[in-house]
Amino acid sequence: MISQFFVLSPRGDVIIRRDYLGNVPKASTEIFFRNAKFFKGGDGDGAVEAPPVFIIDGVSYLHVKDGGVQLVAATRDNASPSFVLEFLKRISVIIKDYCGSLSEEAIRKNFVLIYELLDEWWCRR
Repeated sequence: MISQFFVLSPRGDVIIRRDYLGNVPKASTEIFFRNAKFFKGGDGDGAVEAPPVFIIDGVSYLHVKDGGVQLVAATRDNASPSFVLEFLKRISVIIKDYCGSLSEEAIRKNFVLIYELLDEWWCRR
C-alpha cells in the first residue's frame, strides 16, 4: 500500500503531494530528491542514476521519470514493486490524457484535477 505520492520538478520542487497513511516522514520528498540526485553506485566511485526502487531508513521509494518530472511513491509496507511502478506509469498516462502533456507547467495548471483523480483512486482501492 502506498503511504505517500508526490510529483517533483527537475529542481526538486514539490508540485503534487498526497500523504495517505501518515507513516512516512514529512521530509520524505527532500530525502528522496537528495538521495536520487546524488545516488552512489555499488562501487562508490561517483553518482549514477538512481534505480527505480531504493530504500532509505525503512522507507521504500519507487519512482518513474516522465516529461521531466518524477512521479514518486513512498511506503513502509512490503508493496509489490512491479505493481507500484505500473501504477505510477498509469498515473502518468492518465495525466497526459487529461492535461494534454506531462510537464511541470501542465501539472501546475491542472493540479486541482490531478488531486481529484488521486482521491478517486484512493476511494476505489
